[in-house]
Amino acid sequence: MKRKSLFLLLLLIFMVTATGALVSAQGTKVFTVFLGEALPDYPGSTIVGDIIEKETGVKLQREYLVGDLETKVGLMIASGELPDLLTAAHFTSLFKDAGMLIPLNDLVEKHAPNIKRLYAKHWEQLKQEDGNVYWLPIQAIPYANDNPRYPELGFFINKKVLKEAGWPVVKTLDQYFQLIEDYAKKHPTINGGKTIGYIALFDSWRSFATTNVPQHLMGYPNEGEFVPVLEDDKYVVRQYHTSYAAKAYYKKLNEMYNKGIVDKETFVMNYDQYIEKLSSGRVLGTFNQYWQIQEAQEILLRDDPESIFVPFPVVLDELVEEYQRDIPYIQATQGMAITTACKDPVGAIKFLDYLIREETQFLIQWGIKGVHYEVDENGHFYRTEEQIKMFLDPEWRRDVFGGPYFYNSFPNLRGIDENGNSFMPDRQPKLIYADSQPTEKEVMDAYGVKAFSELYNTPREKKYYPLWTITIPAGSPAHIEQTRMKDVLNAYVPRLVMSKSNNFEKVWAEYVKAISPLMAEQIKVYQEQIDWRMENW
Repeated sequence: MKRKSLFLLLLLIFMVTATGALVSAQGTKVFTVFLGEALPDYPGSTIVGDIIEKETGVKLQREYLVGDLETKVGLMIASGELPDLLTAAHFTSLFKDAGMLIPLNDLVEKHAPNIKRLYAKHWEQLKQEDGNVYWLPIQAIPYANDNPRYPELGFFINKKVLKEAGWPVVKTLDQYFQLIEDYAKKHPTINGGKTIGYIALFDSWRSFATTNVPQHLMGYPNEGEFVPVLEDDKYVVRQYHTSYAAKAYYKKLNEMYNKGIVDKETFVMNYDQYIEKLSSGRVLGTFNQYWQIQEAQEILLRDDPESIFVPFPVVLDELVEEYQRDIPYIQATQGMAITTACKDPVGAIKFLDYLIREETQFLIQWGIKGVHYEVDENGHFYRTEEQIKMFLDPEWRRDVFGGPYFYNSFPNLRGIDENGNSFMPDRQPKLIYADSQPTEKEVMDAYGVKAFSELYNTPREKKYYPLWTITIPAGSPAHIEQTRMKDVLNAYVPRLVMSKSNNFEKVWAEYVKAISPLMAEQIKVYQEQIDWRMENW
């Protein structure tokens, strides 16, 4: 088996396809690409990357985000120094507004049959006011939706806390923090270090992991800074930053901070330090979206499986009906774009077309058949225990296998394909539970579920979803208001949490006074766009 696997691996790495041979005969093409995320530099050679380069003749020169994304985008636009390709989250549209992106319609029609086919049902959503498509969303869902092992977000709690407490179902904010407080008192140290009751993430743009929480305590999924509320059969955009839920949330964090449960460094640590603390096994709780803690969870699964984090759909009180899970969607307002600086847009779109095809997606996300996954008699993919162990090592998966370097930020596929296989291995039907680690299965068995997402209610369909994918026009009154509102949140949320208990009401009153005038223009823009989506999507 090992000899056969090695042979297949060498064959696939050194094999040049017909397409690759043609491109290579013309010489290696180099495309520069800016990726608006903070990954380490590409190591230069990976299993997946070497195959892609061999088959396409394309070498990428990557620039990853350092510092603040909005600031970086502003500098790029002002200087006019652009890469060939870029993705910049919801700031991508600013490049379009500046006339720096190439329309993709004709390029896709003539040179990208895979993009045309796989983005077909999303295409109308991607058109801008001039009828052109300027970027490809990071995820396309061409066939059926899938279900994840982990929900999209949650109040995560250390498995040890739940196990010692007899596997309670955690429903409310008070219950959640009571469990953490009780465990921290009994166990002041873990793994030779001080027990950390709770940490929040407040680093740069990632601060939404703290400031957006009130909407979830009200039972909503991640809409962004505002929530469309169904009123008389119409979605009406409402603010939640000065709501009863927001005040109760910050007051609870304030109480926990003054008791020493909330980590004293929570507002000064960066994302890497946040992940390092979570990975230590000493942290009992955090709120976040799963993709922001996934790296830490995978390290714990490998190194300290009894300290993994378990998500719960915590709400303010038990009267709140919870619908916190995402409805599958594409990020129509952002994605990978080709800039006006690109001298070979045909070559660029052909490269993206190669990346998005099903065969390449299974390479990037699953690996090489017979080496990284197997296929059963029904044509369904699975991994052996040995293969699963390989992918449990996040450093190996990133820097040796290399899939994440071609998955994050680049166009990719999700959902179930026509043969019943999930493009994402951890969402493969019937294998979510079977391929879970023993420590995960112990938790699932205790709660009678086959996936952690089953701890949540089934999400409600919303045609417009989600609000946060709506882009506020640059330089508009709403954009100015948005920037000022973020400044207020950045200034006041740490004060609300870290103030003396007897000073909380004073700080809250100042916060409400400062933020209340900074939402009307944003609500107006969001309402117009929500109404348009409900009518046209």
